[in-house]
Amino acid sequence: MQQRFAAPPARVFALVTDHVGLGRWLPADVRLERPGEPSPNGLGAVRVIRARGLSVREQVIRYDAPRAMDYRVIGGAPFRNHRGEIRVEADDGGARVDYRIRFDWPWFAGGALVGSLVAGQLEREITAGLKRMAESLAP
Repeated sequence: MQQRFAAPPARVFALVTDHVGLGRWLPADVRLERPGEPSPNGLGAVRVIRARGLSVREQVIRYDAPRAMDYRVIGGAPFRNHRGEIRVEADDGGARVDYRIRFDWPWFAGGALVGSLVAGQLEREITAGLKRMAESLAP
């Protein structure tokens, strides 16, 4: 997923990595379970996301402000080998966010078919949320 922002990369990075603030942009309830370093959103932070009857715990495993944040699911829904990657790059006076999520979905939870449906839903919701974020920063 990609989204262009009419704001400096550092401001965009702060917005897209604000764990608790994600609830304003996504159809989810997000709670910070443990702050990271730097506090509160950095390395080691653990957030709990509740949406559509599922609850997942995610942990920040890379935090390189204002360029990159990676996270992984450490509990909850049946994601396997989950990794989310957010990259923020300067782009023509603003910034561009590249957001990638990779995961496996186990056979006992519906296998590849259900996994592709979950991936499609995540992509739609995150794309819409990034667009709302970008619109909030538009001049």
